[in-house]
Amino acid sequence: MIHYVPRVAHLVFFPIQYFVPLYRELARRPEIDHTVYFYSDATLRRFHDDEFGREIQWDTPLLGGYESRFCSSALKKGIRGGFFQHPNWDIIHEAAFGKYDVIWAHGYAHPNTWLTAIAASICGTRLLIREEQTLLNSRPWYKRALKAVMLRALFRSACGLYIGENNRRYFEHYGMPKSRLFPARYCVDNDFFRGKAEELAPKRGEIRAEFGITDDAPVILFSGKFIEKKQPLLLIEAFARVCREIPCWLLMAGDGPLRKPMEELIRRLQIPNVLMPGFQNQTELPRAYIAADIFVLPSAYMETWGLVVNEAMNFSLPVVVTDKVGCAADLVREGWNGFVVDHQRVDALVEAMASLVKDQEMRQRLGRRSYDMVSNYSIKACADDIVAACIAVSQKNAWVENRKTS
Repeated sequence: MIHYVPRVAHLVFFPIQYFVPLYRELARRPEIDHTVYFYSDATLRRFHDDEFGREIQWDTPLLGGYESRFCSSALKKGIRGGFFQHPNWDIIHEAAFGKYDVIWAHGYAHPNTWLTAIAASICGTRLLIREEQTLLNSRPWYKRALKAVMLRALFRSACGLYIGENNRRYFEHYGMPKSRLFPARYCVDNDFFRGKAEELAPKRGEIRAEFGITDDAPVILFSGKFIEKKQPLLLIEAFARVCREIPCWLLMAGDGPLRKPMEELIRRLQIPNVLMPGFQNQTELPRAYIAADIFVLPSAYMETWGLVVNEAMNFSLPVVVTDKVGCAADLVREGWNGFVVDHQRVDALVEAMASLVKDQEMRQRLGRRSYDMVSNYSIKACADDIVAACIAVSQKNAWVENRKTS
């Protein structure tokens, strides 16, 4: 018996280090024929990241192990995205008219998605949109009004892949019916990080010493860009209050435009035990996680998920996040594997951090639960979700029925 295999064209901005393991897993699935189209090849070479405030080049391979296409418009194109970018007309044409059954577009904030939606509608190709946005952040009334019109129009002829609960609510708020929504849980390569955790665990003392940690006091870790939305200055202020009462360290792995203000705050308040080792590339990050005892992501806005939380949980770390971090609804259970605090209340952040710093047994208990919970957010699980969604939306009868009931 011959089984029908839907052909899927996936449209995405550029090779993203977090997505590559997923693409390789999808390439191993015989249920779909999956090809990735990139709008730009910028991340394959050194590029300037404004939020890191420096040039970077990822130290893990971004190509290979899956089918990918760079049309001529994508070559030597920059990294900037956004709705007002010049469309990749050749990609739109090839995806829409290339006899694909499903077009899976990543994000709505690019003209390629909208133009492909129009072309797909003409050709009868199914459109699947994976979007990361949430309703956690307030926006001006005119932006809300514009989205209400435009997204409802876009979602009328599409299905959605939601990364978590906050993202699902976003889709539904803008008119996507439940019958056309499919989970595609956000994930990192758990196998990679867990392998590194096992490999590096015997070297934990040595690694801590290399970072400059001179005793056995607990280490609070932040990993990310030093930018306003991540609130690194608030974290330093909170740490200053915690470390006055209980010996501990703050390891801030990353870089960005707020580095100098952070250093000035540390000097002004004479805060001890704050370490800023700089940007840590993909193969270097596990060393920071293995050195840590607690992970904190204190973002104030536009943190649609926070994949660093997934990474930290693979190292059995309890996590502290704010109520503006998108993954909080999925990955953090209050008092069970971490804490969710008000993004504006430094007192709440101090209390959550202090409770973990002073109680080793709590850290270990919550950390074990983090490890168990993030097991469900794996590359394999996400691939299962996406394969199921692609098969479902490629079935014409099911699509028509869903359209009638929406």
